[in-house]
Amino acid sequence: MRTLRYEITPEYDGMNVERYLKKVHGYSSRTIVKLKHYDRGMYLNGAHTRTIDLLHPGDVLEITFLDSEEHGVEHFIRSNRQVQIVYEDHDLIVFNKPADMPCHQSCGHAADTLANVFAAHCDKLGMDLMYRPLNRLDRDTSGAVLVAKNRFAAATVTNNFHKTYQAILDGIPPQMEGRVDVPIRREFPEEMRRIVADDGQRAVTNYRVLVQSGNLSLVDFVLETGRTHQIRVHMAYLGCPVLGDELYGRKSELISRQALHCRHIAFPQPVSREEIRVDCPLLPDMQELCIKMGLNLDINE
Repeated sequence: MRTLRYEITPEYDGMNVERYLKKVHGYSSRTIVKLKHYDRGMYLNGAHTRTIDLLHPGDVLEITFLDSEEHGVEHFIRSNRQVQIVYEDHDLIVFNKPADMPCHQSCGHAADTLANVFAAHCDKLGMDLMYRPLNRLDRDTSGAVLVAKNRFAAATVTNNFHKTYQAILDGIPPQMEGRVDVPIRREFPEEMRRIVADDGQRAVTNYRVLVQSGNLSLVDFVLETGRTHQIRVHMAYLGCPVLGDELYGRKSELISRQALHCRHIAFPQPVSREEIRVDCPLLPDMQELCIKMGLNLDINE
């Protein structure tokens, strides 16, 4: 359960509850409708209030999210695997997800996902929360996964955060900085593999080479679109696939998985609106490879 407390100031005198929540705090219509159906969802000065009720200076509006009514994490198997938490507050948590861990449960992955780790963390907090990941990474891609602890945080931050990826490429891009703007679609309807194709969805990847050594390069990526496997497909298209990516490149003796990592994530704190910027350090396999190959330019910054 999460309760937010708002003290009404003079500039909002005469504004009704619904308009105040939407205009001042960015609540969606859907969230407000859900709150109306909670007995404890909206209280004004200690009593239940309606969305049409007017606010006055000195009033105290309390909003409560009862996530336990939405079937929280009690049904997840708990995972004791330790996953680094790089940021946490009352509303959000950022995990530095390891490779070989799916974000979501699926056939064959009932107990080894980030959802299972989150469930165990909720036990430590003494809370039963819904698992609301706001971004997802491929199983073998490591790095930042942002999870909302309540509906308000999810509604506020969804589609309102920015990520930077880093990858070690098997090759060197044609330019030190560039923009790949070519469409992507599934190669075959029932398969996961994507290809560049004129009839695909638009996909735009910005890249910057940080350092190179031999035939390897350490590269930053900022995405303008969020297509599945976008970085992996675009780099293969340029002739420098992500190192160790067996789907779009080739297996590598240097690393046992695709060397792709979600390095930075920035988002607004749902209540204070302060911009939070979080760094997820490269995991040991990528760090060690960077050092071994001389790709050691600020890999921990």
